[in-house]
Amino acid sequence: AIQALRREGRDVGIAALVDTDREHLAQCARAWHIAPTFTELNDALADTGAEAVLLATPHHLHRAGAEAAAAGGRHVLVEKPMALTLDDADAMIAACRRAGVMLMVLESVRYQRGNLLIAEALQRGVIGQVLSGRIDRIGRGRHTYQYPGRRAWLADPDVCGGGIWMVNGVHLMSQARMFFGEVVRIDAREVRSDRFDSPLEATVVALVEFDSHAVATLTLSAELHGYGRWGDLAVFGADGTLGMTDRGADTIEIHREGRQAAEILDCTDPPRDGADGYFVRQIEEFLAAVAEGRQSATSGVCERASLAAVLAGYESLRTGLPVSPQAPLLVGASAPPDPAEYLPRARPLAVHQDADAKETR
Repeated sequence: AIQALRREGRDVGIAALVDTDREHLAQCARAWHIAPTFTELNDALADTGAEAVLLATPHHLHRAGAEAAAAGGRHVLVEKPMALTLDDADAMIAACRRAGVMLMVLESVRYQRGNLLIAEALQRGVIGQVLSGRIDRIGRGRHTYQYPGRRAWLADPDVCGGGIWMVNGVHLMSQARMFFGEVVRIDAREVRSDRFDSPLEATVVALVEFDSHAVATLTLSAELHGYGRWGDLAVFGADGTLGMTDRGADTIEIHREGRQAAEILDCTDPPRDGADGYFVRQIEEFLAAVAEGRQSATSGVCERASLAAVLAGYESLRTGLPVSPQAPLLVGASAPPDPAEYLPRARPLAVHQDADAKETR
């Protein structure tokens, strides 16, 4: 996405690459035509003029990387989930606040055109009061939970934080919060076949209550088969229903009371110079937030709430009881910008930033 923006004429680029795997570092540097390279983040902070650090490290390393970047006066972009514990998330938020730098979580669902259109339609009240909904992501269809090669750590709970409920649950939770509000209670259960060969969760079904008084079900599975697609979503209101048939669908259907024909919204999101549009919008939002001195749409405080809900889900799985997410210890976050501001694409930028990035996934 950074390279795509640069090719579009933006004065933004990757100042350096950092990776402890020297062979992989060299491969990426050659493929992306980037120099210099480093095996230690602190060396890169000391030897480059980068104004921001993008952390695409294993999850358990996010706090250390964010604290180092903030101590060096750099803004921080961090992959989701922002941390494995709320203590780490709060420490990252506090470190960036003390340093006066931006902390933004790369949560792609908040920038996908379909989700932005749905959020904007719900704000306009097109289906009336939102009462309930469902979000399903069940496209893997495997009887184990593992990743190949360099990504094997994504199935190591000590490094990754869990299984599919952590890796993809933060996506669903952030998406659900876009549509329904803040999570107040979650009641989660796991189901698995006798063929599922992993100690990690196979399928999680969660009933989630929100501060809007809406209730939604979230189903996330490494094992179930997704009938040829990744899943679907529906939002039910007092005056109608809104839905998408797949995560990457090109249309949204709105069925309203008293109307025979559905309203169809086009949510196609073509690539921008070879990069997915929503990934480019993430970087544009980061640059705009820095320029305007505001919280980003996926600030550390915002996505701490997604992490808190996921961790509450794990506690519910453990106890068999409904659990409320732990409230944030930090205050002062501004509300995210109106999603309509991102349609059809993010607003123009007035700031030029460089990014010190690792390999993204």
